[in-house]
Amino acid sequence: MGGILQVVTGDGQLNADQIKAFIDGHKLAETGVDYQVVAITGPQSSGKSTLMNILFGTKFEEMDALSGRNQTTKGIWLAKSDKIDHPATLVMDLEGSDGRERGEDDTSFERQSALFALAVADVLLVNMWAKDIGRETGAGKPLLKTIFQVNLKLFEPAPNKQRTVLLFVFRDRTKTPLSRLQQTWAEDLTRMWASIAKPPQYEDSLFTDFFEVQYAALPNFEDREEEFRAESVLLRRRFTMEEEDSLVRVSNDKLPGHALELHIEKCWEVIKEQKDLNLPAHKVMVANIRCAQIMEDQLAALAEDQAWLQLSATALAQLVPAFGATAAALISSCIAGYDEEARYFEAGVRQAKREELVARVLALFKVAHDAQLRHLQAKVLHGVKVALEPTHTGSSSSAAMSSSSSMGPANDAPAPGFSAHAAESRRKALQQFAHGLQDLFVAVADWDTQAAQHEMVQSIDAYIEGLKQAKVAEVQRLAERCLADALAGPAISLLDHAPADLWPRLGKLLASAAAKAEQVVSEGLVGYDLSEEEQYALATQLDSFANGKLEGHVQEAAHTALSRMKDKFTEVFSRDEKGMPRAWGPRANIPAVTQRARLASAKVLAQLAILRIGAPQELGEAVDRAVLGLAADKGPEEASSSAAEIGDAAEFDIMSASEWPQAPAASVLLTPSQCRTLWRQFASDANYTVQQAMATQDANRAASNRMPPLWAILAIAFLGFNELLAVLYNPLWLILFGILFMFGRTVYLELDIDAEMQRGLLPGFISLSGKFVPTIQAVTQRTVEAARQFINNPQALAHQVQHQMSEAVAAVAHANGDAADAVDAESSTRQSEASLRRRRDDNGGVEMTSSHLEKHADAASLANPTASSERRKTK
Repeated sequence: MGGILQVVTGDGQLNADQIKAFIDGHKLAETGVDYQVVAITGPQSSGKSTLMNILFGTKFEEMDALSGRNQTTKGIWLAKSDKIDHPATLVMDLEGSDGRERGEDDTSFERQSALFALAVADVLLVNMWAKDIGRETGAGKPLLKTIFQVNLKLFEPAPNKQRTVLLFVFRDRTKTPLSRLQQTWAEDLTRMWASIAKPPQYEDSLFTDFFEVQYAALPNFEDREEEFRAESVLLRRRFTMEEEDSLVRVSNDKLPGHALELHIEKCWEVIKEQKDLNLPAHKVMVANIRCAQIMEDQLAALAEDQAWLQLSATALAQLVPAFGATAAALISSCIAGYDEEARYFEAGVRQAKREELVARVLALFKVAHDAQLRHLQAKVLHGVKVALEPTHTGSSSSAAMSSSSSMGPANDAPAPGFSAHAAESRRKALQQFAHGLQDLFVAVADWDTQAAQHEMVQSIDAYIEGLKQAKVAEVQRLAERCLADALAGPAISLLDHAPADLWPRLGKLLASAAAKAEQVVSEGLVGYDLSEEEQYALATQLDSFANGKLEGHVQEAAHTALSRMKDKFTEVFSRDEKGMPRAWGPRANIPAVTQRARLASAKVLAQLAILRIGAPQELGEAVDRAVLGLAADKGPEEASSSAAEIGDAAEFDIMSASEWPQAPAASVLLTPSQCRTLWRQFASDANYTVQQAMATQDANRAASNRMPPLWAILAIAFLGFNELLAVLYNPLWLILFGILFMFGRTVYLELDIDAEMQRGLLPGFISLSGKFVPTIQAVTQRTVEAARQFINNPQALAHQVQHQMSEAVAAVAHANGDAADAVDAESSTRQSEASLRRRRDDNGGVEMTSSHLEKHADAASLANPTASSERRKTK
């Protein structure tokens, strides 16, 4: 046949070389996209080739009615229309479906050819008998459903983009109106589209998103040939672009003519590889349908079986005894029923459906089996909990131990430790679980229980480890509480008092607290068999906790270093060595006490500067030297040089250093700059306290030397005039009163009544009463000795007293130097006083006390105000 190409042979071979020659011969490459492909499909001997020849002027082979109804077209044929020039029209004639030549066992080719036409053609004519509308198989619905479904899967067309035109040609029309036929067929198409399995991206797509449906009806060709040809001419015009109801669709996404060859090759290659088109033969289809029905009937019967319903409900709620045997019996009964009814159908289909039935039944029972596994696991785990809880909580009740399902030790044997008891409980629990798995075993099911066993082991181990870790955490909390209690009170007390050996004592306190915590851990974890790594980790955590607690107390003390320095200064400055409050009497050495208090405060600051536990001793000594240099009674430059002289050349300057040398950052509590700032604040506050003490001392001095009021003197003179005359007329009385006055004044000064009474009325009287008699005896003895010496050599003693008074006045007059000279002057004055007293004791008769020296010192201060001011600043 001239101008006709067999694209695909009857055995499915593609003629690729001839396709290229055909396209080149008809110059399709020059048409661009101005062409269309029209294909026709339908039942065998339905007049497909005749219709295409009449419509497009092609020369496809037609059936000879006289020779019988048999297959005419084999494979897929292609020709170019001679009656339609624009656009260029390629006509494709397909082998008819449902032919007796291929039989019921070979139906895959008709599906492949139909899908090929659907993928390649722009317009696909579906040739069908009008009287078959409303039928299932006669109308070719199975074939259409298959090619629609596979088309979506293979070629993934885009919705509403280059839709294929489906022209349904109803042959041999009847009296039924075309509109009624169209309505019926449209409903069938909608149901077919809804019933096919679609890819996920096409779940919501409609049939009209991919296909444009058109209809045509033709009379019987043999009975009304002229009418048939006339209507065919009208139908041909719809394949041109001139008619309003034209079937030609212009699209920019259409492949150009030169790519048509490759498009045809690739479409057939994809279709040949698609196994879904290799549909079974008729008897296989019947077997598929019937065996599927039998399978569904058996599944429905099983779902309504009271035994299964009861087993399922009970299995979900609790552990069922002999579950495996009961389930196996129900499954075997269901499968046996299927085998009985499906034994007459094709063996391969029967076996495939049987396997599907077994899989679905096992899936149904798997839910109950999994529930039974969970119940078994819960029961076994509960037994472990019952067995271990009394041991874990430390209960010694034999009733509690007996409730552990005989997992505990005998009553006459010593109670095992937790680890040993847990190991035994674990062994018995896994043994109980293995026996339970035997009851759950279903003979017809090949369910793997290794995962359940592994999960059971993990659950038991996790529970035992959880109990162990909970106990460790509890003991750790007790140990930490013990550490906190052991450290809090003593550490705070030590930091408040700040003794000289603060850090050694804190180290001993830390070691003592750690020993107590270790005892708590060792007693609390008896029988838990902690590994070396766990013991080390626990010890490390406790050490870290103890160090953190102590460090917290020290840091808190460092944050309040200024107030602690003030408290230490007040303690040393305001109280004597016996802890009694100081009375700033005329003889009190305020500069010396001030210096001792300043050094004590500097030691507090030095101790709070760095953490010294675990630090080198040399580092602590260097910090002590640097901070104590601030307390030296010198200027800043001399203090820095003095601190540097203490150490070697590597010592740092406290006045300019920003960090401690070789001190880890974590151990620094106060930096050198913070120490300098704290010391300046402290010195400012301490100076005020010293000034108050010096003012108190001056007031006491003035009070001891104050004369009686004028009115008292006048009253004494008026009222004691007679007695005064009596004394004047009798010198013995004058001498006696003079001696008594001097004796009383000496006793007053020796008792230091002003200082004692400053302690309080009752403490003052108690202290004075204790030393009154010894003082009277000592003063009496010295007075007698002085009188004896005066009688023996009065002139030498008077000359010596005058010399000592001159030295004391000269020492006070030179008090205009720096602070150190003021201290020396005070010391010189007191040495002079002591010397005068010794001389007085030796020579007798002359009484020189500190009050006399104070008077001379005050006189010197009046003579030199500048020196007096410097002296007060120094104090």
